[in-house]
Amino acid sequence: MSLPSLQLALQLDRADVFGSLEWVLANARRTGLSLQTMQFDASRANAVRLVCEAPMVELLQLFVRRVAHGVDLEIVDAEFSEDVDTLDDAAQEAAALAA
Repeated sequence: MSLPSLQLALQLDRADVFGSLEWVLANARRTGLSLQTMQFDASRANAVRLVCEAPMVELLQLFVRRVAHGVDLEIVDAEFSEDVDTLDDAAQEAAALAA
C-alpha cells in the first residue's frame, strides 16, 4: 500500500534561494512529510520540483497551505496522488493564494 503523495513545483525567490528552499523543507519536516525526490533547476528561474509522501492526505494539504502563506515564492503546480475533489480544491486554492 502506497502512501498519499504530492508533486509540488515551485519557483523560489531569486533574492534568497537557499533561505526559501530551507523554509519549504523545514515546513515539510515539521508537517511530518517524507521527501522522496527533489530536483532543482537554477537555469529556469530557480525552479524546484518536490515529491513528498505522508501517512494522511490532510498533512499534504496542510503543507501546501503553509507554503502558499510563507516566504516569497510561487507555487507553479501542486498535484496529489489521490483523485479526491477536496485535494483538487486545495491545490487550486494554494495556487490562487500564491498568485
